[in-house]
Amino acid sequence: MLLCMRTTVDLPDTLIKRIKFHTANKKVTFRSLVITALEKELSAEKKSFRLRDASVGNAGESIISDQTINQHLNAGRDFDFQA
Repeated sequence: MLLCMRTTVDLPDTLIKRIKFHTANKKVTFRSLVITALEKELSAEKKSFRLRDASVGNAGESIISDQTINQHLNAGRDFDFQA
């Protein structure tokens, strides 16, 4: 069963003008623009952060590895959140 929700959002006039210009140029509806933007934003939250290895000096002397840091950063994230 497909559920839909209607909602009201107050938007600034300047943003509405930009939206109208964008939707006219791209030939898309406001509805499809909102759905695409929300899906993009929500899927971006699931991406894992990767800290690049920027260590200097002799290899093997580091106390904390980049993998350990990444594990700690990702530990607090809820990747399985389902709305």
